[in-house]
Formats: sequence, structure tokens, C-alpha cells
Amino acid sequence: MRETTLALCALLAACGPAPRHDGSGDDDDTLDAYVGNNGCAMGTESIYTIDQFNYRLSRFDPATKAFMDLGPLSCPSSGGGTPFSMSVDRQANAWVLYNTGELFRVALAGLQCTKTTWSSPSLKVFGMGFSTDEPGGQAETLFVGGGQNQTQSSYTLAKLNLASMAATPIGMQPQLPEMTGTGNAELWGFMPAATMSKIVKFDKMTGAAITTYDEPSLSGTMTGYAFAHWGGDFWVFLIKNNEPSTTVYQVDGMTGAIKGTTPTMGRTIVGAGVSTCAPVVIL
Repeated sequence: MRETTLALCALLAACGPAPRHDGSGDDDDTLDAYVGNNGCAMGTESIYTIDQFNYRLSRFDPATKAFMDLGPLSCPSSGGGTPFSMSVDRQANAWVLYNTGELFRVALAGLQCTKTTWSSPSLKVFGMGFSTDEPGGQAETLFVGGGQNQTQSSYTLAKLNLASMAATPIGMQPQLPEMTGTGNAELWGFMPAATMSKIVKFDKMTGAAITTYDEPSLSGTMTGYAFAHWGGDFWVFLIKNNEPSTTVYQVDGMTGAIKGTTPTMGRTIVGAGVSTCAPVVIL
């Protein structure tokens, strides 16, 4: 897969600052650690996904609906856990939560895992997403939503300080959300349910839902789900009702209407990460 940033930005009404190249003219698929003056590392304009059972981290291109597999993770989980959720920062790190409550920082270049000191019995499983602190800004905050397990009656939304690994609660929600942020300082969540799933925009101060899209076609018995924002639309990666593998749903960011579906083969996606460097609007 070839990087699509330069071609896409000709069509973009707003790019969440585009990654900068090193001036060599080499625009191949290699991910590297270069970070431009806007704080965006190469590759951070894409969506990344993680599979539950084979630990496979992949890059998903919303323009072509294609996956490029980067390889399996070998994170040192002491509890023998499996991936549960994922987000991506502007420095090309994936933050991968395992169902044991262990949080790893994974360099997208090389997939080297570093176990963090994160430990919280009250926030063991959660969805997560980075959101810029102000529209178009470089500073960002990781928001999480979850609890002790997946069968609670309510779940905590919180801000996670990655330097201190301390969480500050901001509110509560009735479902366990998967979350995504944007370079426009917004925070959204996919709230799964048996009869009426929802996509909601959160107030980042209180955790309250300030915009809600009802999504009956995304409802059912959930096996795995993940969520990302890219190019003004939402991308729901979903297995429901005993389906054999993940289907990717493109959801209109302005109306909540389903714009298209893309089936996958052999993928059980439980995490989708997109940085705040990703485009936020496409004409």
C-alpha cells in the first residue's frame, strides 16, 4: 500500500496536520520515527487495527478500504491476555490495552512493545481515543471509557495522564464505549447494544452525550467492535450475531447514516486507532 497523504490532501477541506516528509522524495510504505514541526510522525494519518486472536496489527486505508498487515505483536503480557482496545498518538505509537488490564506502548515502526506501569482495578477494560486539546492544536489528551468488566450497568469516562499513568474521571455512560478523537478537539464513542447501538459525541468536561446518532443496523449480539474517525466519517469495525469475521461500516459523520460496508476475511478486529493527525473533512 502506498501512502495516500499527498494525493488525498488535494481533496481535503481540512487535514488534521499532515505528516511531513524528510525531503528525500522517498514516499514508500516505510514507517519511520521522523516527526515534523507539526508534531505528526509519518504514517499517523492512517487508521490502524488490531486482531484479538492472532495479535495482528494492520493499517487500514479508508480511501481504498484495504488492509496492509504490519505483523503480529509480541507484547510481554504476564497474564496471557489478548488485545482489547487500541489508540494511536501523533508520534506513531499505538497504545494497546490487553484484556488483563495491561497497557502497552507499541512503536508502529518495528512493533516494539513497552509495558507501561498502568494498573487500575476499576478501569481494567476500556475503549480509548486521543483528542486534541484545541481545534488544530498539537497537544492532545487520551480519553478512556470502561470499568472492571464488560457486564457492568455503567462505565466511567476519564482522562488518562500518560506521564503519571493516573486517570481523572469526568462522567459515566451506560454502555462500554469504543472511542475516537479528532484534530478538531472532538471526542466520539460507539456505544454497542442489542437493539439500538449509538454513536455519540461526548462533552469532554462532563462526559455527557451532546450529539447522538441511533444505529439500529449496528445492533445485535457483539463479538468484537472497534471505532475510528477519519475524513469526516466514522468507521465501525464490527462482528455481531455470530458473524465469522469483521465487517467495516462507513458511517456519515454529519447524519449517522450508513454509507457503505466492507466485509473482511479472517479478521476479528477489537481495536482501531487513529491519531489526531488524520484528516477531519474531505470535500
